[in-house]
Amino acid sequence: MKISKEQKQKNRNKIILSAVDLITSKGLKAATMREIARQAGLGDATVYNYFPTKESIVYGYYEDKFDQVTDQLKKIKSFNEYTFQEQLQTFFETTLDLFWPEREFLEKTFKTTFFALSQHYSRIRPIKEKFMAIVEDIFQAAIEVGEIPDQVFKEMTIQFFWEYYIGIVIYWLKDDTDQFESTTVLIDKSIDLACTSIKAGIGNKIFDMGIFLFKNHVLSRMNFIKDHVDTIHGIKKKFMDAKND
Repeated sequence: MKISKEQKQKNRNKIILSAVDLITSKGLKAATMREIARQAGLGDATVYNYFPTKESIVYGYYEDKFDQVTDQLKKIKSFNEYTFQEQLQTFFETTLDLFWPEREFLEKTFKTTFFALSQHYSRIRPIKEKFMAIVEDIFQAAIEVGEIPDQVFKEMTIQFFWEYYIGIVIYWLKDDTDQFESTTVLIDKSIDLACTSIKAGIGNKIFDMGIFLFKNHVLSRMNFIKDHVDTIHGIKKKFMDAKND
């Protein structure tokens, strides 16, 4: 029997919630697809129509979280009035807030997902693309209003924030301070430093300096080398002509 898109989404959500619960209590290795299906109220075979393995359910969890983050940010009516720094900080804090109810699940899956199974990059890619899209929007909005200069290395900078995100989550998982105060301070100070560098256009200035050095030193030396090569070729030609005579 054909089911609606809404029911498919509900079934997918049930599977993920069931997996989160079982993996939290039993661990990733001990939890089985059959247990996940039955706790979700689905048939043993039905679960495979949605996810082929337990690991794919875990990837699905992290992918869905960024959809939830996007929804949460859209609900903030004045978000578009926030500064570039405030938007980035709110984004990371919102992500951790949504992770908090399943913190134990993250403790058992986060490193495995983003490190041990790094060979499965195709599975991580949809998660990363959703993350990058959010940060890209924040950057583009700030560039359009002139809050930050257009970035020569924008993709590289956004990639940095992906690595930063992974580092922040790992730090947060180890943070035992009250209300995760240490993580809050770390995000505040590190985002401030990053935004100060971006606003100052440090990446652009490094690029400009590189172009200057290339033009004034590398290219000039290439001309110098070319002159010497031409001289050597001229000497060789004279030598060959004299030898033939």
